[in-house]
Amino acid sequence: MDEYLEFIKKVQAISQIGLSYSEDEYAVDNYKELKALSTNMLSKYTGIPHVDADLYQTVMYPTPQTATRTMVINDEDEILFVKEKDSQKWSLPGGWCDVDHSPKESAIKEVREESGYLIEIERLVAITDRKKYLKTRLYDIYYLIFSARVIGGEPRCNHETLDIKWFRIDQVPELSTKTTKEELMIAYHVYKHNRPVYVD
Repeated sequence: MDEYLEFIKKVQAISQIGLSYSEDEYAVDNYKELKALSTNMLSKYTGIPHVDADLYQTVMYPTPQTATRTMVINDEDEILFVKEKDSQKWSLPGGWCDVDHSPKESAIKEVREESGYLIEIERLVAITDRKKYLKTRLYDIYYLIFSARVIGGEPRCNHETLDIKWFRIDQVPELSTKTTKEELMIAYHVYKHNRPVYVD
């Protein structure tokens, strides 16, 4: 792996995320400068035209976005849920797959960030097409849903989460749109009965 190239790509991804979500005008200016520098660096390093070196603005063939959700289960057969700040509802921990992480690495990272727990992925239990479960979905998104167990860490909320709790499958709290009851039941059934990976 070309570590220098991966570093430039990561810097460009961070700057694009900052431009997409930051509301601080000074931060936005810094992200713009960071993106311009990394785009120029990528163009020089690879020899590709400057316009093509802006990886996250280049018009590409439209494809679904990919995100992870992780069903962490303890010895009492309880599932880990996080309460989201934005919706005030509950969800399996998860988020977008980062450009420099594998799906498994992304899942581990999201659980650690949102709950404080360090986990070990056991298996992939489901791949869901979100438009099947959310009829008003604007973008096409594929979920990779994993099962996992805790191997370390302590419960800790972050800027996205308000609470962390364990629930049995028959005591599931009110869920946000980031985890539908149908997707949860599909994933749990595959896990509980050791079924093949469910794929939409």
